Amino acid sequence: MDFFRDLKDKYRCDHLWVWFPFGRTLLVFAPETMEAVLLSDANQADPFLKRHALSRFIPDALVISQGDEWRDRRRFNEGALDTGYLHRHHNAFLEIALAEAERMTRERPTELRWVDFQTLGQRISHQIILGSGQVRSDMATQLASMTRWSNLMLRDRWSFSAFYEAIERYLTRKEATPPACLMYESATARESAAASEATRVPPQIGFWFFVLKDAVELHVARTLALIAAHPDVQTRVRAEIHSAGPLTASAVESLGYLESCIAEQLRLWTPVPILLRRTVRSFALRDQIPIAAGRKILIHAGFHHRDPAIFAERANSFSPDAARSGSAAVYFFSAHRQSCAGRSLVTFVLKATLASLLRRFRFELSGPAIEPGTIPYLYDHFSVGLRPFPDA
Repeated sequence: MDFFRDLKDKYRCDHLWVWFPFGRTLLVFAPETMEAVLLSDANQADPFLKRHALSRFIPDALVISQGDEWRDRRRFNEGALDTGYLHRHHNAFLEIALAEAERMTRERPTELRWVDFQTLGQRISHQIILGSGQVRSDMATQLASMTRWSNLMLRDRWSFSAFYEAIERYLTRKEATPPACLMYESATARESAAASEATRVPPQIGFWFFVLKDAVELHVARTLALIAAHPDVQTRVRAEIHSAGPLTASAVESLGYLESCIAEQLRLWTPVPILLRRTVRSFALRDQIPIAAGRKILIHAGFHHRDPAIFAERANSFSPDAARSGSAAVYFFSAHRQSCAGRSLVTFVLKATLASLLRRFRFELSGPAIEPGTIPYLYDHFSVGLRPFPDA
């Protein structure tokens, strides 16, 4: 963060051409230009490094697609994930989240550690994709191995074959799949020709396995840590949950303050801090900055989210009330045409899981400590410890 702040202060400019990592890249600080980049169809979110690394385990996934293939895969993802809406299977997904949150605290009644949140993320994500009660530890192991090798730009061929053969078996045996899950919807789309061969359905599902587990384990743990470190926030969010009554889907949807807590956590510890774009044709950004085809554009969303010039005194504070005002744009789900297709589903699942935990327990953060008002740029969630205290 300090590097980008020093760079901005040194050159006193909101647009800088830099060399990152293998070519000329426009570094964008101005909020208006960020919006223009994310609204434009002259750029694509598939620069070489991202495409090469992710293609090792999710080839042809939406996040590294372009052109007509991107449009086709975007339609499929939005249809399966019900982007922008409460998911058609919200009741089934709610039951999964509530049951797994209860399971976690039953099995770990004294202190929750990172491994418990990892298990929670795996169990919830697998059941949302495969159906209630369906958890595949073998596929989780295969995916973990593939992602490790992809960091070296390599493919674990054995795990890759086994993982996608399993997905293909689910897709071709739809009758054996519970209907209230993403796999069933994907099989239906492929059967009805709503998804074509070019859609490449298995890699889209592979990405869901990867990102949904990561989202649940990471953002439940970190949001809970921030709430526990701010007693006034915890009192207020628990009161909101209790006043909502039984945790139905509509009750979960109504939890605006809890959703603001999640949004603040995502702003403070942005999961994808760098949004890197590749220009697909020459154009003038905001009719002022000429950019040749093939150049890259970099938006550091993590720096933007902590910039005092944008967020004033709340830049490094956990401020759910300020988040509700929406006074400044945030990009933790990116934005506009290439925003996260699963943002609505992920938000609902996070709210349901956290509401179940906070409804039953008050939490104390045993470590690492968080100082209110000076939230660190990085947090060691691998060492997190949260003690649940049930209501009397």
